[in-house]
Order: sequence, then C-alpha cells, then structure tokens
Amino acid sequence: MDADRFLRELPRLFDDFPQSEHPRDRRFARIVSDVENLAKENNFALLNLAASCLDDGETYVEVGVFHGASLVAAMLGNEHRRFVGVDSFEFRDATLDVVERNLTAFGLPRPELLVGDVFELVPAGALNDARVGVWYYDALHTYEAQLEGLRIAEACLAPGALLIVDDTDWEQVERAMDDYVAEQPRARRILTVDGKDRGNPQWWEGMQVLRWEG
Repeated sequence: MDADRFLRELPRLFDDFPQSEHPRDRRFARIVSDVENLAKENNFALLNLAASCLDDGETYVEVGVFHGASLVAAMLGNEHRRFVGVDSFEFRDATLDVVERNLTAFGLPRPELLVGDVFELVPAGALNDARVGVWYYDALHTYEAQLEGLRIAEACLAPGALLIVDDTDWEQVERAMDDYVAEQPRARRILTVDGKDRGNPQWWEGMQVLRWEG
C-alpha cells in the first residue's frame, strides 16, 4: 500500500482541502443522488483514492456495505483490484440484491460479497487468503464494536495498510480510535477530517485514517 501517495494526492483532489464542498471530480455526485447512502462526495473521493493506491496483490475490504454506495465509489476506475464487501444485511432495507443492482447500474463487476457477521467470518478465516491494503470499517459503531472492528483486521493487513473509519465525530467512535492507537504501537493515525458536528458537513460525520506499520 502506498500510504505516502495517498497522503500526497488527497489534497490535490480538492480546490481547498478539507474545506471544499465537493471534490474536483464530480463523478461521485451521481452515487450520492442515485444510491441511498450515509456519506458525501468527499468521503467517496477519499475511498476511491485509497483503493487506487493498493499495491499489486492487495485487497480492499469494506465492512458495512449497506446499499453499496461506498463500494461503488471505491471501485470506479479501480476495477482491476480485488474488492471484498462484508455485511450481515440486517440494517434497514439493505439486501444483497440491492447492492448487486447498484453495482450493475454503474457498470461495475461484482466484487466478493461475504454475507454474515464480520466478527464471526474473519476469525473463522474468511480473509485468510487476502493481503489487505485498505480496511474500511463502516459497520456497528458502538465503542466495543469499533475497537474490535480494528483488532480483527490485524492478522490480514499488509505493511502500510490503511485502516479507514467514518463517523469519527461520534464520541464513542473517537474514543475507540484513541484507545486503539494507544494500545497498538503498529497503528499510526495519519489523517483526521472533522464532519458536520464540528462544522464540516461536506465530510458527513467525519473520518480518520490509520496506517499499519507492519
């Protein structure tokens, strides 16, 4: 994973990072309008860049697929990479069929979609063949789940991997991130972007990115 490239190129996606209302590349606007989601164009641009920085043989893993908006965003222009989505599809009206229809609507190939509880699937070996370069956690955001959602990724992470978390404006998520960094010396926080609760609605509920120093 080329984390240095990610940090170098992220500001270049915007006229005024992180204050811009949207990235220069407006292709993510269609995702916002056409797919039910809990994000903004800026969040999608960040994920897309992260996916483009994967090294050969590395995998992008998304935990919490919902209707597939962020997975679509990450895959645009990066279709040659390996993508894995993990979701129990128990949240609201999210279903595997909806995700597949949204991927098709954007002309994207079907990624690997694992249906079930990530806290059962990953320890059971569902990702044992993956070298994970991006781990995007957007599932249950209780303090305990957020903390464990980072811990379970560790065995799969490639050197330099990015651990991306959203909704980091929330107190319990921010606290879990702080505690994880404090307990895990191989994880280093390299980016914090505040969201709407802190005056930046263009970043939804905020994002943080950690780098895995494997």
